[in-house]
Amino acid sequence: MSFRDTLRFSIIAAFFATPFICLYVANTMFFPFISGKNFTFRILVEIMLGAWALLMFIDASYRPKFTWILGAAGTFLAVLTLADFLGENPYRSFWSNYERMEGLVTHIHLFLYFIIAGSVLKTDEIWRWFWRTSLGVSLMVAYNAFAQLQGWGAVHQSSNRLDATFGNSVYLAMYALFSVFIALFLFFREGKEYPRGRFVYLAIAAINVAVMYYTQTRGTFLGLVGGVFLTLLLAALFDREHPERKKYALGGVIGVVILIGAFIAGKDATWIQENRTLGRIADISLTDPTTISRFMIWRMSWEGFKEHPILGVGQDNFLYVFSKHYNPHMYNQEPWFDRSHNVFFDWLTAGGLLGLLSYLSLFVAALYYIWTRRNKHLSVVERGILTGMLAGYFIHNIFVFDNITSYLVFFAILAYLHAQNVEEGSGEKLEHAAEQKEKNALKQKQKHKESDLESGDMFIVAAIIVAITVGTIYFMNIRNIDANIALINAIRPEGILVDGANGKKEIAIEAVIDRGLFGSGEAREQLAQIALQTADPRVPAELRQQFFDLTSAEFEQTIADDPTNLRTISFAAAFYMRFGQFDQALTYFKRAIELSPNHQGAYLDLAQMLNMQGKHQEAAEVAKVGYELDRAYPDAALSYAIALVYQKDLNEAAKVLAPFERDPTIYDSRLVNAYGNSGYYNKVIEVLNEKIARGAASGRDYFSLAGAYSGLNNNAQAVAMIEKAVSLDASLKDQGEEMLKQLRGGK
Repeated sequence: MSFRDTLRFSIIAAFFATPFICLYVANTMFFPFISGKNFTFRILVEIMLGAWALLMFIDASYRPKFTWILGAAGTFLAVLTLADFLGENPYRSFWSNYERMEGLVTHIHLFLYFIIAGSVLKTDEIWRWFWRTSLGVSLMVAYNAFAQLQGWGAVHQSSNRLDATFGNSVYLAMYALFSVFIALFLFFREGKEYPRGRFVYLAIAAINVAVMYYTQTRGTFLGLVGGVFLTLLLAALFDREHPERKKYALGGVIGVVILIGAFIAGKDATWIQENRTLGRIADISLTDPTTISRFMIWRMSWEGFKEHPILGVGQDNFLYVFSKHYNPHMYNQEPWFDRSHNVFFDWLTAGGLLGLLSYLSLFVAALYYIWTRRNKHLSVVERGILTGMLAGYFIHNIFVFDNITSYLVFFAILAYLHAQNVEEGSGEKLEHAAEQKEKNALKQKQKHKESDLESGDMFIVAAIIVAITVGTIYFMNIRNIDANIALINAIRPEGILVDGANGKKEIAIEAVIDRGLFGSGEAREQLAQIALQTADPRVPAELRQQFFDLTSAEFEQTIADDPTNLRTISFAAAFYMRFGQFDQALTYFKRAIELSPNHQGAYLDLAQMLNMQGKHQEAAEVAKVGYELDRAYPDAALSYAIALVYQKDLNEAAKVLAPFERDPTIYDSRLVNAYGNSGYYNKVIEVLNEKIARGAASGRDYFSLAGAYSGLNNNAQAVAMIEKAVSLDASLKDQGEEMLKQLRGGK
């Protein structure tokens, strides 16, 4: 095998390895479903790049050639680069974090993945083998998913929505959607060569539909239905060469319309509502809580876009938009969003109008080459299937965001269309026939270059490229992989402390942070969470101080570097409050409120701290602001009611709590403690008896009842409550005996 062939084989082998990435779960790493896949992808692309650089040096025919898809991809990357370096946090925009592993660095790799594959994989046959490989991997994924369904493996995201090796049912659903259309594409593509064998592709498509079904992902199902409908419609309209097929397609269009209509008409049927997947789809409406939350976050994205309309705020900087334009009606959602949950709004906020348009240009360019008359490689049905696939992907992206597993398939499709349309031609080869003369003329020159490898200059070039490739792999990946593994080890209970100099224990995570790599931000958050656990009097004072000093120093440095990061500032405020550093906590609570005046979190935590300090009037004023942002928010009502109880204003507290009389809020332990601390023992008894009547009480609630009866000098009843608590929870025995001693000693 010549050196040229060895390089080409290396590139193809690395490219064919990429479909297997989705099977990899890096259990020894932080965010095991995300980080391992992305690092593996980057390493493979860097290997491909090194081999491709040498291959282009030897053989000019492997150098990239222009198509509008290449132009669109290059423009998209250029716009992202500009947006990221001019955005809110260029460092985070470039590197992202372990949880997402996107950023500019990933998009550079995706562009290289696209252009290398489009330049090296030049025959239809090799592309077919790639798609077959992808479908083979999809069967492995399906096996893993069905194993979860049978209870042979754990479901990671929820109790019943399959996620296989993806860790997220949405990611799995999109992967299955792509696999369905790829299988349909090959079914028609290989119809003449394998008239019977091709039916295996229909079986693979059906299996992937089943996988998608059990992910219960509504947006992807809408994408599937929309993509199939468009495919059938295009075939019905334009497939003039196959009249019979056209009739079937028209019947399919009518069938899809009837099916959709029947489903909408019968969506309230018991058998639909009791089915987890169909029930979720049937519940789609403008008043659905998920739909409402999506509209709210899309509105935030729109407001952020209006402030940065041209190039946006850069990738991975949505938190700044989320903080500034937070909608207080989102109190029942997760506290932090780093994405719009809509790809198009994501690019609108990250890259501005130019970012969104350049992203959409990828679809436009792909559709142009699918339907251009110059493309003689695709039948009408095949064009329709590829169009339906892009439509399904587009619809899916309205409701969620991308990740590496969907990007890999999308950019592979772009590479396939690019390779197919680089030049006009026919037959198995996708290469331009007009270049053949030039290639023949260069043949002797290429051979001469290859022979130079053994004797001189080419060897030096190869050595330099190999050195650069190895260095890139190390600095871009190996260092960060090592840091990632060190982080997961540093947060394990047995690895939090390590032996340091002079036999002194050191905090393991400090060494991870000191590496100064892109995972340091997440390492600091993990440090803060561990430090909060040490704010317990039972933890040795020296160790507690050690954690406080390190965490405080890291917070101060991080906030100095990124002074408008609401998430970090909120963590810092909670940290200082937990350690009793109220002045410092107050500073950060105020800053959090300045950055996000509509986010209730800072108001409620600040009110809690003021109550701890006995500043009940100030607490009531602060809590009221948070409460007025949305009176339907139970935690905000609870916070305000607690402050009112401490101010002896039970009537107003009762009014605030009135809408929640059937909600657990009314017997929250913090409210019970406020009643008890304020001397309202009868109220404690009333509330806890209500909790007991609802069957929601625990053993500790009886301890609270004992305290209330003791406050009313009814020690006999207090003793009875303590005994009841111990009978319900044996772990409370020692504490109960101590309480009994105190009661009896006081007689």
